[in-house]
Amino acid sequence: MLDRILLRGHSTLERGARILVWVCGGALIVMSFVITVEALMRKFLSHSFGGVDEITAYVFAITTTLALPFAILQRANIRIDILRNFFPASVRAAMDILSWASFTFVFGLIAYRACGLAWQSWQEGARSITPLRSYLAIPQGLWALGLVAALIASLSVAVRFIGLVRSGRVQDAAALLSPTDEVEQELSHISALAATSTGSRKIGEMS
Repeated sequence: MLDRILLRGHSTLERGARILVWVCGGALIVMSFVITVEALMRKFLSHSFGGVDEITAYVFAITTTLALPFAILQRANIRIDILRNFFPASVRAAMDILSWASFTFVFGLIAYRACGLAWQSWQEGARSITPLRSYLAIPQGLWALGLVAALIASLSVAVRFIGLVRSGRVQDAAALLSPTDEVEQELSHISALAATSTGSRKIGEMS
């Protein structure tokens, strides 16, 4: 029963992280169009919207942290595993746990300081020293929110890991913390696309 609840919570968190990734991707696409229009206006009309560079910096910082939870849950973060592959399975498992613990500890510190910075800006009513005079608590708060979400995602992985170990699924638990083989993942993605294309072509021939 507990394992089912943990799995459901992990799946819900993963769906939320996926939605955040789509939102962040959309925001970056919108900003790319804005930057393009801004550059063309400066070139041909000698006019500027004003503050686009500042807003772009905020968007890039916020979308980066808000995309971190999905990267953590999908094991898309980069790990150097050259030495790891030379050790036996028990040592590799210990190294994976140490890697996760170090990662979570560092993100916990960063998230703590980010929340403190956003809260201080909110209390002081701090504004940017730019023509926009933006309230810094807003972008800093969203930036800190992404870091907190990343920390929650990392802790969710740990909870899922413990649940798998308790249920006797040790290999699945070990795979949860091990680095992803990017080559294998890319090949499986290409194979899936090829299979989909082949299936669509057969359906077209039958019709």
